[in-house]
Order: sequence, then C-alpha cells, then structure tokens
Amino acid sequence: MTLAQFLDRFDGADRSIVVVNRSDPDPVLNMLVDTFGEGAVNVVDGAVETSGRSGSDRDSGGDRQPGSDRDSGGDRQPGSDRDRNGDANRPDSRGGLTTREFTTDRIVDRNGEGVGPAGSETPEPGDPGPVIDVDALRRHEDVPFDGDADELENLALLVEDDEVVAGSTLGELGNAVLFVNSDLYITGSRTLDDIDLPSVISGLADTTFSLRGYPESNRQKLLLITISRFIERAAWMAGDGTLRSSFQRLSRLDDEVGTRRVYERVSSAGVDTHLYGIPDDFPRDLDAVIHGGDTRDFTDSWFVVYRPPEGPQSIDVDPGTDLKRGIEGGVGLLAVEIEPRTWRGLWTFDPDRVQSVNRYIERNL
Repeated sequence: MTLAQFLDRFDGADRSIVVVNRSDPDPVLNMLVDTFGEGAVNVVDGAVETSGRSGSDRDSGGDRQPGSDRDSGGDRQPGSDRDRNGDANRPDSRGGLTTREFTTDRIVDRNGEGVGPAGSETPEPGDPGPVIDVDALRRHEDVPFDGDADELENLALLVEDDEVVAGSTLGELGNAVLFVNSDLYITGSRTLDDIDLPSVISGLADTTFSLRGYPESNRQKLLLITISRFIERAAWMAGDGTLRSSFQRLSRLDDEVGTRRVYERVSSAGVDTHLYGIPDDFPRDLDAVIHGGDTRDFTDSWFVVYRPPEGPQSIDVDPGTDLKRGIEGGVGLLAVEIEPRTWRGLWTFDPDRVQSVNRYIERNL
C-alpha cells in the first residue's frame, strides 16, 4: 500500500465556500478560486441585513421586504415552519443553522445552481440577490464566526448541504491566505506565533481537496503551507508528542530559512521530531530523526502529522479553540501529488485518523 492508496480510504465531506455581497467582486473571486479551487467556491451577490434592517434599498427600490409577493405570495415569513422546522427534522440535518434560516431566498451560485437541497425559491434573472441576516448567523452558537463587525458586507460562509458550518469576513481570509504569499513563510517573516486559522479554513477539516501548484496556480499551495504551519504550531505549543513531516527534498530545510527556524523551535521544545524526504542533503545540527528514501511515499507526498502523548495534558491555551483541539487530540495533513503540481488530500482533527496516518508513516517510511 502507498500513501495515495491509504488516502483513498478516507471519505471527505462535500462543502462549498459561499461569498456574499462582494464589494469588489472580480479580484476577490479570482483570489478565492485560485486559493481553494473553482469547484469549492460558489459566489452569491446579496444584501446584508443587521439589527432588523433588511437592506431593502436595493430590493426593488426599497418596496420589497423579506416575505413579499415573490416569497410565496407574501404568506411566507423568514423563519416559518417551512423554512426551519422541516429542515431541522430532515434525516441528513445535524441540527445546525440552515441557509433558509438567515436568507429570504434560496442561495444560488453565479451559474444559477442551488447550494444545498431544493425546496426554496430560486431568484429569477435580474432579481436582487438574497438578503442575508448576519445577526441570525452571529446568534447561532453552533456556527464559528470570526471577523470585524464593520466588514459584514463581505462574508465567506462554509456550507455543507444546506447547513452553515462556519463564517469569516474576507478580511480574515485575506490576512490568512488571500493577500499573502509563500515568501512570508520561507523567509520566516510570519512566525509560529502569528499562525491562526479563520473559521472557514478550520471548517474545511475532513474535506477532500484538490489543489494546484505553481505555475498552474500562485495561491493554492499556500493553503497547504498555512495548514502545515498551524500543525507545527500546535506541536510547538504542546512541547511534547510526535511530529512527522515530509519535505520531498530534505535539502529544503537548509534552503528555506523560515522552515529551518520552525523545526529548530519545535525540536527544542521537546517534541519528538521526524523528517522525511529524498536524502539529497541531510539537514545539519538539528535535533530530529531523519528518514531518507526515494519511493513514491517520499517523492510524491506532503504530510505534517502531530500526535500528542498519551494521557492528560495541561497546556495554557484558550478552551474551545482549534489550537486546543490540535494539542489535545492531534491534527494532521496528508496530500499526495497525483500528477505534476496537482495535490489531492485532506487534513483532520479526528484522533482516529491522525493515529492511522501516524501509524502508517511510522511503519512504512
């Protein structure tokens, strides 16, 4: 078995990133598609409603209100039995916030395709987009949401079927992956202390992805780098446990100053550090176990897997955060280059999956 075959054993969730009410649509859309892949991003133009105001100036000159004639003859109100209760009881519902609980119309993408199951109104061509009730998003404790309240007119929502998994402002996504480049990590300008994941990226855990590297894409590989740094930060903060990381070529550790500094900090913190790659040049003066090889698991894989030690840990980290989850239960990324500069994989907080990947690497590489 290879890592590529091992990856095939994991089922990934099917999720979409929905962008709402973009004030600068084309550049942001292009960056999102270039970062997450075209199949992952649906784009929605919509007005934002907060504090009981519906953004109705753009809704037919201000005359149409949520639940108007276009909404089933004016009889349906947002939050009615048809919108909420039916969805909460459907077999595939997790009991979370559904898209119909915070919008007046069915969310559709730029090609007119609906997001989630059918059953709510689809806007006609030329109609204004859905009115998004941001307060409904914020009130729902099951939906992680981050970002500045002043930036609510540029939202990214992570949707699985008809349920919202997470939300972030485009400002938060921009600071993490959209408006940065890999040089920040290679040179060490962005350190382990600076790494955090917006809710939308965190919510992509256990979602199978397909990403392209340069020159096909300037940004998609950056998502792998960002998640890798997050896992390395979890290991460094824990100061214990085992971290296993692949580099394709081991010489990269000395070629990239920022990467070298990260692994000096991780190994010095007390983490059992294992590094894998083609042995073109072994890293020097680094407290780590080096594993060299030239099989496809070494040449075509990208993994960063942190497994915590057995037993309880006492780490001063905010409860309920992704960092806390990673430190206590482990976190791992596994991607395989299925063709030149095209990567398929997933990342996960699931302890059983983390343990399985760790065990495979430990026994076979």
